[in-house]
Amino acid sequence: MNLSQILGRVGKIETNTTPNGVKVSKLSMVTSKKFMKNGEKQEKSTWHNVTFFSKLAEIAEQYVAVGDLLYIQGEIDNQKYTDKNGIEKTSFTIIGNQLELIPKSKPQPSNPKQPQQSQNNGFVDDDIPW
Repeated sequence: MNLSQILGRVGKIETNTTPNGVKVSKLSMVTSKKFMKNGEKQEKSTWHNVTFFSKLAEIAEQYVAVGDLLYIQGEIDNQKYTDKNGIEKTSFTIIGNQLELIPKSKPQPSNPKQPQQSQNNGFVDDDIPW
């Protein structure tokens, strides 16, 4: 099974269309983990390349922006290439098959003690005869 899941923020997004008319969106995303090392708090960030095709690429192009928090699921693909110095390298990309935009948190009301107004279409529990 080849399955990758990440929850991270978008660093860069670029969408193009192939000569055959297929949309391709390429994203760089960063994830981070916090841990303790020698009694000190540490944080490690990892950058991931993600590629979407067709409908998901269209959705990414329309709704995803730099800084957005996304949940991505897909499979890892690797490509071998030779760099400009003649050294063979391997790049890894997640081919996304699921994209979820994580909504921004809503601002809290300025007066939290104020009761929230209920939308109950004007009915009060006392109006129900049972």
